[in-house]
Amino acid sequence: MRRIACLRLRGITRGLLFGLFLAALALPLAAQSDERTRLDMLIGGRTLRVTREEREAWAYQWPAIYFAARFRGDDVAFGFDDPNNNFNVLIDGRNVALLKKPGTGSFAFHDLGPGEHTIRIEKRSETQYAVGAFKGFFVPEKANALPAAVATRAIEFIGDSLTVGYGNTSTAMQCTPEEVFETTDSQQSFGPLVAKHFAATYQVNAFSGLGMVRNYGGREHPKYRMPMLYPRALFDDPTPDDSPWHPQIIVIGIGGNDFSTPLGPDEPWATKKALAADYEKTYVAFMKELRAKNPKALLLMTWTSDHGADYPASARRVLGKLRADGVKRVDSMVYPKLERTGCDSHPNLHDDETIAALLEAYIEARPDIWEWK
Repeated sequence: MRRIACLRLRGITRGLLFGLFLAALALPLAAQSDERTRLDMLIGGRTLRVTREEREAWAYQWPAIYFAARFRGDDVAFGFDDPNNNFNVLIDGRNVALLKKPGTGSFAFHDLGPGEHTIRIEKRSETQYAVGAFKGFFVPEKANALPAAVATRAIEFIGDSLTVGYGNTSTAMQCTPEEVFETTDSQQSFGPLVAKHFAATYQVNAFSGLGMVRNYGGREHPKYRMPMLYPRALFDDPTPDDSPWHPQIIVIGIGGNDFSTPLGPDEPWATKKALAADYEKTYVAFMKELRAKNPKALLLMTWTSDHGADYPASARRVLGKLRADGVKRVDSMVYPKLERTGCDSHPNLHDDETIAALLEAYIEARPDIWEWK
């Protein structure tokens, strides 16, 4: 049975509402939603249109997906088919609720007050093998619907757990898988921080443990590599992403997992030198594909200074090869030594803010970047 949970915002403080799991009431929503008007949306991140309960929905899998809409009046509702992820809910730019694993449910806010409002749903968790779907926003009357906001700036982030924001809100370094899940907030990772600073729409195409040719430990996620997953909205669906997404900036940081652990005897590279050669060849090809799809975007390669010597050395050789081959608008940035007190020695929120500040300063020094379309 579909279900609806209702919240009235008038008189409820932010402190009481944030962190609230929206409890579901066993009330059917079918008759109500069929009469409602679906709002136009600004969608951030890769999605695939699917059908849920004979209605169009947007399926997703990558982290930091978000949906935003504008409307008039007191009431707005939205629906999910997702028993696996956690979401931030923002009304008029204010973070008012944490929605945990909503399942096949519908939720409504009432008493928002007259006038125009915005609503935004942000995926904060990472679930690598589960697909969720968002059913859209609804208002009672067509006259209440407003066009979605239009973003003129767009920025993309490609990477691994560092880009995801893996365990970044944790106060402990040793975490269980459930603690990693609960303390990962991709919306507070450096990518969304940078994008929001510039009022840009964004994609975070990142996957914890993934490498360019070799995943963490040589055994994690054996069927996936970034070049395979990157063209897809859903990881196990080969349907290519044909959205008209053309960011002005693409920030790429991937390679820590390729080099972070010693090679095992059953891996396809006999030596670290062979691994590096494969990584560099694959990375160069990946970057050239990015350039072909985004001929005017700035491609900003990044790597860490505290993750061993092999990764930075290979990344620098990739950059040199690209420049030697005449690839334009490609640059690099080295992240400083980080605190890494998040789960499993990953960056914490302060580290995310540090990286975001570096990227913001870099972009602010080049204001013409936003004209590169």
